[in-house]
Amino acid sequence: MHDLIIRNATVVDGTGASARAGDVAITNGRIDAVTAPGAIAPGAKNAAEEIDAGGLVAAPGFIDVHTHYDCQLFWDPTASPSSWHGVTSVVMGNCGFTIAPCLPEHRETVMQLLLYVEGMPIETLRAGIEWSWEEFPDYLGALERQGVGPNVAAFVGMSAVRFRVMGKAAVERPATGDEITRMQHVVRDAMRAGAVGWSTSLSPTHFFGDGTPAPTRVSDDAELDAMAAVLREFGHGLIELAPQSLLGTPDDKLRELDLFARLARVSGRTVTFAPLHESPFFPGAAQQILDASRAHLADGASVVPQVGCRPLELRFDFARPAFGLENNGFWKPIMHRTLDERRAMFASPDFRAKLRGYDANMKALLTPSWERMFLRVPAHPENARWVDVSVADMARQTGKHPVDAFLDVSLADDLAGQWGVEVLNADEEKVGALIRSEGTVLALSDAGAHVDTLCDQGFTSYLLGHWVRERGLLGLEEAVRLITSRPAEVYGLHDRGTLAAGKAADVVLFDPKTIRMRPTEVVADLPGGQKRLLQRAEGIPLVLVNGRRAVADGKPTGTLAGQVLRGGRA
Repeated sequence: MHDLIIRNATVVDGTGASARAGDVAITNGRIDAVTAPGAIAPGAKNAAEEIDAGGLVAAPGFIDVHTHYDCQLFWDPTASPSSWHGVTSVVMGNCGFTIAPCLPEHRETVMQLLLYVEGMPIETLRAGIEWSWEEFPDYLGALERQGVGPNVAAFVGMSAVRFRVMGKAAVERPATGDEITRMQHVVRDAMRAGAVGWSTSLSPTHFFGDGTPAPTRVSDDAELDAMAAVLREFGHGLIELAPQSLLGTPDDKLRELDLFARLARVSGRTVTFAPLHESPFFPGAAQQILDASRAHLADGASVVPQVGCRPLELRFDFARPAFGLENNGFWKPIMHRTLDERRAMFASPDFRAKLRGYDANMKALLTPSWERMFLRVPAHPENARWVDVSVADMARQTGKHPVDAFLDVSLADDLAGQWGVEVLNADEEKVGALIRSEGTVLALSDAGAHVDTLCDQGFTSYLLGHWVRERGLLGLEEAVRLITSRPAEVYGLHDRGTLAAGKAADVVLFDPKTIRMRPTEVVADLPGGQKRLLQRAEGIPLVLVNGRRAVADGKPTGTLAGQVLRGGRA
């Protein structure tokens, strides 16, 4: 007898095959059968429970391959809100930043690094992480003992590996030959324990509060090649990295692709990098870089860019330093002044004249144009009329220059109003072309990181609501493939990604007529009372993780049915 039969669904199996009417039978956390409607006779002798899914799509659980849930799982093992959006498997430990391995004397340093590079409040990290490990295998064991809501695959991060072997020298110099050998041993132990690969960052945006670079930024080619060689020994896993050319020109990015291709050849594995976004400052460059990545693939080096399906919106206010402001040469020194000094600057005619002079170089002001900067969360009720209104429209409605409209609203909110600026991926035609392109993987939620600055946890709901239903750019079957079997293939999650007999019973029921991502909101639910950005979902009544309900009737259940997916056995 089956535990559960989902009947009368529109089955979209994740392979890209045409949707079909069908039933899905589940027993002991696995899919028994996907059949024509009624092929399994109804009745208590055939199933302990039945669900009528008429009008709903049954799809494999969605996979989010770019998260930073490494810390959040210890105070929120459900990894909210990912499962609310149909995500049943997450890959974490991206960009080289993990909390394992980690010796006790390095814990505070690692948390300080996460504060500045991943935007995780230090108060939350100190209150929420239950340290019980030193080595990566013990970290995975701690997750299993606690239990996890979604299935979890984890990279071992090279910042943590460098600290483990080199101590404070990790941020000062390249590794010696002996240190490289010791780091190889640490990565081997992590791979044997089930790491999905190793990750690193070369990005100039990753540094401590005093400007000290993240440990991986001082790695040299000998170290990178040696770590890549470890993966060749295992025959599974992949390398994920944040590029040095993140803020560079298209030529910089193309040159760096040669490094990625070399690491792919040394390791014999896929190298994936993030992000590949459509930039208003270099129109068309993303497609050029994608073409070069595909040329490397055709030449035997698997290089796979990660692309997003939503505008990359940076959130900030002027009451306190934030990730985007700290990485901007114009705003960083201003944000290091006192709040009173900032207020005075914003009111100063000289400062306003200076800002108006930047209209020809909007990149310096953190926005591609005033049309792309919006007030998202006002601090005072009288400014509620400007919610989701662009600065350009504020200027048109008030008859002011955009600089004056922007600074006047900021001052009226005592600099605490939250702005949002669509930095990248604002050109939907070009983004649509990236989404449809072969040779990429859809990703970049960054869930668990940049908690009050960036928020794309709901990208799966946005894909199916905006790009499929509203824009008609993608067929339903192809969109589901992009967030199921495609990431499962690239990341070696062999038991996930399709609805087929014998596969794990990760299943999403959603309404294609109503699925959507709700507007981003601010909640104060982190340890220490800290705030985070949150995106809720609509149109997803049921999510099963290994056959158990993570979401029921559209509400999270808190069930911890996930598994730690061990690399090579996932």
